[in-house]
Amino acid sequence: MSKVKQWAEDTAEKAVNKILSQFKSNLITQETASADILKVENVAMTGIDENNVDEVIMMNVNKTENA
Repeated sequence: MSKVKQWAEDTAEKAVNKILSQFKSNLITQETASADILKVENVAMTGIDENNVDEVIMMNVNKTENA
């Protein structure tokens, strides 16, 4: 993978993780988190799209609750 592509993917992942953190802290709603994640530049590179964004959010929340 090229360095630019890797950088774009890493940047998108960091932005998504920040939004997920805000959701887990009850600073934003799930609907806001979904909308914000879909607005992240290059989010498609992470495998997240409008068809699975809610599933990604809930999987992340469940994973951290069970840890």
